[in-house]
Amino acid sequence: MGSFFSFLAMIVFFVILIMFIVTMVRSGGESYRRSTVPPANAQAKATSKRTEAPPEHSKINGDLHYVTFTLDDGKQIELTVSPNEYETIVFDVEGELYYQGTRFLSFDPKKIL
Repeated sequence: MGSFFSFLAMIVFFVILIMFIVTMVRSGGESYRRSTVPPANAQAKATSKRTEAPPEHSKINGDLHYVTFTLDDGKQIELTVSPNEYETIVFDVEGELYYQGTRFLSFDPKKIL
């Protein structure tokens, strides 16, 4: 009977180990895919901003900051931005948006003369 439970414990351990490895490989692949997307730029307008508290047991300190941009072709994308960028991006202002996949790079508002 003892050897059965040892065998069962070993099976459970290996199943958990395989699930962990698969999760890590998928995460790494997704990260690699996002980083290989070429940077893009487009004329856009900052159409909304929001903050969100991180998940309860997350290692993230502070709120998450999001800005939704409407591109000149009408497509909307929501990007996570730093707290500093969040404060400097003005709602309903047009400018040049630089991004890479789902990663925010910068936003240069148009100068008003």
